[in-house]
This record gives sequence, C-alpha cells and structure tokens, in this order.
Amino acid sequence: MDVNGKFRVSRRLFNKLLFLTFLIILTGLLFFYESVKEKHYAEVINLSGRVRGGIQRAAKLYYAGDAKTLKVVVHEVDKDLNRLFQSVDYIKLPLVDLGKDYRPYEVRKCWNNLKVLLDLPQSEDLKEKILNQSEKCWYIADKFTCMYERIVSRNLFILNSFYVFLLILSSLIIFYFAKVILVDVRRYLERRANFDPLTGILNRSSFQELYKRLSSTRFSYPMGFIVIDLDDFKKINDTYGHIVGDKVLQKVTKVVRKHIRRTDIFARWGGEEFVLLLPQTDLEGTRKVAEKLRRALEEIEIPPYGLKITASFGATEVLPGEELKEVFERADRALYRAKELGKNRVEVEPPPTGKKKK
Repeated sequence: MDVNGKFRVSRRLFNKLLFLTFLIILTGLLFFYESVKEKHYAEVINLSGRVRGGIQRAAKLYYAGDAKTLKVVVHEVDKDLNRLFQSVDYIKLPLVDLGKDYRPYEVRKCWNNLKVLLDLPQSEDLKEKILNQSEKCWYIADKFTCMYERIVSRNLFILNSFYVFLLILSSLIIFYFAKVILVDVRRYLERRANFDPLTGILNRSSFQELYKRLSSTRFSYPMGFIVIDLDDFKKINDTYGHIVGDKVLQKVTKVVRKHIRRTDIFARWGGEEFVLLLPQTDLEGTRKVAEKLRRALEEIEIPPYGLKITASFGATEVLPGEELKEVFERADRALYRAKELGKNRVEVEPPPTGKKKK
C-alpha cells in the first residue's frame, strides 16, 4: 500500500505461497508413495524369506522320503520365486537405484540345479550332493534376503528423512505466513485509520501528518498545493442517489491517481473535496497539474446515466515552514473564485508577497 492507497501485491509473497502449495502437494504424494512402497517392501522380504525356508524344507522332505509333500513345497518355492522376480523392482528408488538389477538370478540358478537332484532316486552319494547344494542355495537366498532388508532400511531412512524435511520446511513457511498475516492485520488496521474507506486514498488526518513531515524537509521545495471540489455534487446525489455519488467519487479518485506521480500526496479532505500536495513543483507547475487534472475529469462519463463530471481547482504554492491552515485557506480562496467564475476551471493564488521563501 503506497501513500495514495494503491495496493501492491508482493511477488515474493505470492511465490512463497505457490512454493508452499507445491510442498504440501509433494508431502501428500510422498506419504502416499511411501505407504505403497512399504507394502511392496514387506512383500519382497516375505517372499525372499519363504524361498529361503522352502529350499531348506525341500531338502529335509527329500531325506524323509515324503515325495508328495516335497512336490507341493517345490511348487510353492517356484511360485514364490516367480513372484519375487516380479516384485523386487518395486523396492528400487528413482535415481538412487537407477540401472541396478536386484532380481535373484543366482537363487533361481541354484534352485533349478537342486530341483534336478531332488527328482533323482535316493542314494548315499546323492544325499550328500543334495545337502551341499541345499546349503549353498540357502546361503545364496539368505544373502539376497539380507540385501533386501538393507535396501528396505535404506529406502525407509531416505523417504522418512525427506518426508520430515518437507514437513519442517512446510511448517517454517506456514509460520512465516502466520507472521505475514499478523503484519497484514496490523497494516489493515493502520489502513482503516489512515485511508478513506470509500476511495482508498489518504484521509484528512493522515494528510495533515504527512504535510508536517514534508513541509519540514527542505528537499520538498518548491511545493505546490491544490484543492479540488466536484461541481454540483449535491445535485448528483439528489438526482441519482448516494450509490451513484459514491461511484463518482471512486471514479474521480482513480482518474486523479492515474495522472499524478507516486511522490504526490493525494487525500480526501471531506465529502466531494480533495487535496493534493506536489513536492518539487513550483506555482506554474502546480497550475499545469491542476489544468491537466481538470481536463481529465471533464472526460469522465458514468454509465449507464451518461453522467458528466467537472471540478473546480484552487492552486497555490507552499512556503517553507508554512502552516497547513494558511496554505489551505489560500487555495480555498482560489477555489471559491473558480466556483464564482463559472466552475470547471483552475484559479491560482500565489503566496503572500510579504513572506519570503527561506
């Protein structure tokens, strides 16, 4: 919000809001991703453990001569091994495991060799071969199971760390926005105190305060002062109603702000009367600004009534250290002359010659 009531959106604040929204969405997606991943992690470790246990069980059944149960166990190991090949890719993390292959080819190769031996008739030599092969397969399967457990632990650490980081970052940004909201509330209350609620420009008390500051600063001079009064505004209110009258005041404010500098101080003095303070502007420059504004207001048309607006202007120059009351009275006399001479005109009253500029 500048001194003329223009609200300016902070691009940095807007970008932070977008970034926070992105973080919240990312955190939600990560939570969902981790939930799905944990299901696959449990499945892979469970299947790998079942394959490892099934290999050991198959060897024991062979020694026991239970061919019927052995056949069922062999089928279950094959089934679990096939499912493991399909599921193991789900434990890979993007980028971290790029190009890596965690499928248990060694387990399958060893198991296939063991199955060949399990189909042969029992003999002492074969039992020793099966024992050695089953131990070898169990060792390989155990190695893969342990590897999967390490990968899962690593993945959970990475995902949880990233998840916590996002939560902390989001919390910090939310805390930042809470502070911004408090600041905005304070500014809103200040705005209510310093700005006119209808037009959004400075009110009289704020203008008086700014005048004190600027008039005591030598860099402000030369400094012009203008009083603007809308012509026949009471007639507009009486004919069209106060709602239309409010629209007229808002439109006039918008047009004036469009034609003044950001350093100029524009305020609503009361009713249909406005004041304008022009730092670094001499009397002739002040007159030119008033004339420019007069022509601009003359072009206003309020639809759908086709209502035309005019205003009268009183202009003067501020002397260093001069009280606002003196300046206003001088500009007001010029305004009165403008009204007396037919309205819709600019009248100028120079500072008194008896006072010298400091």
